[in-house]
Amino acid sequence: MSIIDKARSDRRIVALSARVQQQLKIKFKKSDESAWHTTINGDTAVIAYTACRHPSAALARELLQLNLQLSGYRRVKLGISSVIENDVMPNFISVLDNELVRQKLIPQFLELGFESEQFYCDSEKNTRAYLNHVLTGPPEKFADVVPLFVMLLSVSDALAVDAYHEVYDKFLLLNKGTYAKQLLTIEQLVNDWGKTKSLDQTDTVKKILLTIEPTANFSWFGFTDESGFPDQGFFVDEVFSVRLLPT
Repeated sequence: MSIIDKARSDRRIVALSARVQQQLKIKFKKSDESAWHTTINGDTAVIAYTACRHPSAALARELLQLNLQLSGYRRVKLGISSVIENDVMPNFISVLDNELVRQKLIPQFLELGFESEQFYCDSEKNTRAYLNHVLTGPPEKFADVVPLFVMLLSVSDALAVDAYHEVYDKFLLLNKGTYAKQLLTIEQLVNDWGKTKSLDQTDTVKKILLTIEPTANFSWFGFTDESGFPDQGFFVDEVFSVRLLPT
């Protein structure tokens, strides 16, 4: 039996799969990447799968993400900001979106009968080593520290408790503890989002960005591509326009 066939036959996800497929056609394809991922194109979702220790759990996670979006959650696709530099923005959006989604899905994942550590792809256990390496020469700007900290939050259940707190404490001690209050505020905002019934993350994202820079914050996040500016997204604080310079 193939990996995907084994996962699809797991009784824990049969009802979830049927519910999602009432609204979306689902196709499966084998991926060469290290983690499962899903894309939606119109009325079709393509789940790319790969070998892993817990294929049923991996499929459950992808189906729960689809169900979350079908229920009204809109994933942020891009951002423009005076606070987050262009080369950092894609990673910032990725790790923040992953954590906001995780906060909503973990309780549902556990209700299906899976263990919390099974929510994570195999490679996420390497996050501790990566962050320890990065923190040997930490970013100079607080805005660059935030996505790294959110990355740690997003793998909290994948790491042993002592390993997690070892890295967590390093973040709080960065720059002689200067960032600790802001980091704790961001952590609380993320946790509060997970406890709400709302699927509109805009207020949480705004508060996180304003925690990074409370004044003169020119930031916009979009749910589509650049053509969606400004209507298909939201401003964090100051409203602004974008003009392309002539080439």
